Amino acid sequence: MKFINKYSKALKLIAKIVLSAAALYYVFKKIDYRETLDAVMGIKVSYLILSILLYALSQVISSFRLYNFYKYVPVRIGSTANLKLYWLGMFYNMFLPGGVGGDGYKVFLLNKYRNTSVKKLIGTVFADRLSGLAVIVVYICALVYFIDYDLGKADVPEDGVKIVHDILLWINPFLKYFVVFIPVIAVGYYWYLKVFSSHLAPSTWKVFGLSLVIQGLQMLSAILILKSMGTELAGRQDDYLFLFFLSSIMSAIPISLGGLGLREMTFMYGSQYLGLNLDHAVALSIIFYLISLFISLFGGYYAYKPAVIFEKDSFEMEE
Repeated sequence: MKFINKYSKALKLIAKIVLSAAALYYVFKKIDYRETLDAVMGIKVSYLILSILLYALSQVISSFRLYNFYKYVPVRIGSTANLKLYWLGMFYNMFLPGGVGGDGYKVFLLNKYRNTSVKKLIGTVFADRLSGLAVIVVYICALVYFIDYDLGKADVPEDGVKIVHDILLWINPFLKYFVVFIPVIAVGYYWYLKVFSSHLAPSTWKVFGLSLVIQGLQMLSAILILKSMGTELAGRQDDYLFLFFLSSIMSAIPISLGGLGLREMTFMYGSQYLGLNLDHAVALSIIFYLISLFISLFGGYYAYKPAVIFEKDSFEMEE
């Protein structure tokens, strides 16, 4: 027991690596990996560069979304220092066990250098994450309306997920009505802040709007990745995007390396149900992960010199 407690972080990281590797191995056994690799290697660089820039922009806006919350805590940090700290958090979130390691480290640094309440910081970071998740669900509810498929005729995967198919078959008649949940989600998020973080509630709609922009940019990034591979999108764009957002929720489960493996499994099974290009769908997942990994690596510089973030920081909060 002492050994487990002492090396728990290392063991969690190893477990995440093993799970991601096992999930990827399983996926590549089920698909034609040569076709997937050909799709990845045959991408058009111009589209890929634009996709990377859009994803990077979405992260910059994400940092300002959190900064907007900080004004109401308040956290004494300038926008430039906040951007650096956010990038450091991205770096750690990709590699630390638990999936929220970077968020925890941000809380630690802000408490250390700005003497801000840990309880308030944790609530703020959670509210920020929840806004992103809520908007992803909003996009999913909207996209479901445009998806046209017959689950009764879908090919059921042969490896023990028939129960999932049966559940989807049961709710299929109601899918087009999921749009009614969109205002419910928005109001629900507002009431969550009102009840649990009332000091953040005045920022609700600005943060929610920024989250819509952030996820919209990532959606455009995904479309450009598909275009870069020459994927046939006529009439199927919404289907790919539906799986893209669904995989984002799956990747938020903190049991793998930044969602690696879980995203690919979501695309693999989803493509079977929706009749999409399986190889290109999995390739989209892999390329998007590599883009997020590449962008987050720039935060590694501050992992060695976190104090640099707060040096000469002008922390006059904007009104």
